[in-house]
Amino acid sequence: MPKELLERRVEELAGDAAQRGNAIALLSTLEGTALGTIESEDISLNPYTKAICIDWLVSGEWDSLEVEIYSDRFETYLSRDQELRINHWPSEPQSAALESVIDELLMGSA
Repeated sequence: MPKELLERRVEELAGDAAQRGNAIALLSTLEGTALGTIESEDISLNPYTKAICIDWLVSGEWDSLEVEIYSDRFETYLSRDQELRINHWPSEPQSAALESVIDELLMGSA
């Protein structure tokens, strides 16, 4: 899906500029990776926490990957069978957090 459409979807869902910036930065960092193919329907809003969520169904070590994007952090959720692994990644400094989030997601999809 064109990057502009994904960014427009993020803008619709973002609660503030920091959350929007984190989501756009994550989408940009995912480009060219195994998880870079994202459709608009893969991006949603958690109605309880107001986090922007991006979901993938994968056939790697984990069955399902999700990242929740907040103004101040990222949260990754990797699940398989009856196991769920959750990690929290502060968004400061953003580039280090993004590297950690991407590494976590890519290892889960391998």
